[in-house]
Amino acid sequence: MALAMFGVLAAGCTESGVGPEASPSVKAPEVRPNQACPGLITDAAGEALTDVLQSSQLVNDDAQTIGVTAMGKALEAFYRSGPKAGEFAAPSCTVTGTVGRGKRVGEIRLVADGRNAVVAGSDRTTVRVTRTDRERGVAFDCASTRVGATRDLPLRITASYMDRYESSRGDAVLSEDYVVLAHSAAAAIAKELGCENNGGLPERASDLPRP
Repeated sequence: MALAMFGVLAAGCTESGVGPEASPSVKAPEVRPNQACPGLITDAAGEALTDVLQSSQLVNDDAQTIGVTAMGKALEAFYRSGPKAGEFAAPSCTVTGTVGRGKRVGEIRLVADGRNAVVAGSDRTTVRVTRTDRERGVAFDCASTRVGATRDLPLRITASYMDRYESSRGDAVLSEDYVVLAHSAAAAIAKELGCENNGGLPERASDLPRP
């Protein structure tokens, strides 16, 4: 499932052969950290976001802001598409922090796997923290009546935060912030979908298992 946005470029000519004046570009409005990706970022995660982006002047890159409601609908539709569905990425939310003339970008994304045919008790069926360079993910199983997912065939969701700023201070300084942001998104989508026992997620990011 994918969301697409189409832009229409209108062209015209006046009688003198001069085209219409170009309209000024519209600046995306600034948002508070906990509103950057609606419903996905708690106040605590908002502090982590401003730390990662080193700015409290934040804007959404998306013409239509992607938040927990849109992601929840996308994941629900994906799971209901049938057991043959493979891995799926919900629409992601990108946030830009402005520092002087520079920009620093972060992204929250959700990836799901509806097949989850795994042996009970394996690592795939527990809450896990995944890691790559400048990125952390929180993976969990969601059994939900809204989605139609059961304990035997749950929806496996990984919520990740990626620091897309090439000159970032990186894992050594920001790894805990990455985890806080990923946990915030994971807990939000678990609540949105009505996952049983909140997907087994702890209330605090600090109580997650180490990656």
